[in-house]
Amino acid sequence: MAKTGKIARPTAATSSTGSTAKHDLSGRIEVFSLYEVMEMLSSARKSGQLKVVTPYAEGKCIVNRGSLISASIMRLSDSEAVIEMLSSHQGAFFFTATPPTDAKAGLDLTSLLMETVRLEDEFERNASYFPDETTRLGLSSRGIRVVTDDLSCGAPHVLEVIANKPKITTPQLMAAIPLASIKIRLAVAWLSSSGILGEYNTQAIALQGILESWHQKLLFLGGGGSRILLVTHPEDGPHEIFKMVSTVASDTKAPMPEMTLPHDGPGVVRLRPPTGGLLSITILPVHKRHRGTFQTLAASAQLVAMGGVARTEEGMAWLSLIPETTGLVSWEHEAEGPDALRDALRDYADSRM
Repeated sequence: MAKTGKIARPTAATSSTGSTAKHDLSGRIEVFSLYEVMEMLSSARKSGQLKVVTPYAEGKCIVNRGSLISASIMRLSDSEAVIEMLSSHQGAFFFTATPPTDAKAGLDLTSLLMETVRLEDEFERNASYFPDETTRLGLSSRGIRVVTDDLSCGAPHVLEVIANKPKITTPQLMAAIPLASIKIRLAVAWLSSSGILGEYNTQAIALQGILESWHQKLLFLGGGGSRILLVTHPEDGPHEIFKMVSTVASDTKAPMPEMTLPHDGPGVVRLRPPTGGLLSITILPVHKRHRGTFQTLAASAQLVAMGGVARTEEGMAWLSLIPETTGLVSWEHEAEGPDALRDALRDYADSRM
């Protein structure tokens, strides 16, 4: 029997003020901005770790001989993480000095500061269009699904996630998309000001007999279209994957399209059942070099489907990257076979409607 469920977003510690660890420099972000702190560390050519605690998360920056080497906070890393921290105006910082290393500078602090300032200025200009954070977002009646990223804030990606996950809220977007929060807020405000976004309207979904079969339930839950991210083992051959997808196609009575799977990388199969809607299945083999791709794809997917590969070390790492707005269906290695994906999707849909 296939198992279905939701992966909860890992929670970050939000306070370390009770820590007994000694720090060489500490203070409040409200008094000393992070840019001022980083500039001071840069001019003094300090090396060490700068821990940043905001009301929502805890992050860190690695500094070597005054240069910013790397950064991370929540699901974000490097440039996105620095922008996230620089745009946080409440919290605390703690710097602990360490001996210098041979690590080379990887991030341009000045450029990232100017980018953060630009994003905050653009958001202020569009702030009146930013919806309440409890608003369930959806496409407006204009039905626009493709935009250009005029403000360099990830608007196309944000729009894609909203189109594939109707009823999502802005905080859920921030948890799902690996972009700095200020970028997502700006994208939502700009898309709203352009008349592209609106409040989710269930009447926009047109499916025939949504309770008659599992795939119609799944499509209804996805707003008329379901994007499924099928995670496979690197050693799975095209024949095994083809059989799984063919079983889904047969059960939904959808014509099986021509299917070409790249040797190492994502492949896509789109099934169009005669009752309406679209089942889009993206196939991605587990490998460390695909982590970034997986995180991006999982943000806009309705479901991630994983078999026995979820028990591997890399599979476990991928599980931790699934946002709370994305469902998970899984099956044990012993249940691998042509029916595994179909059975898991059916159980998921039936359990929710």
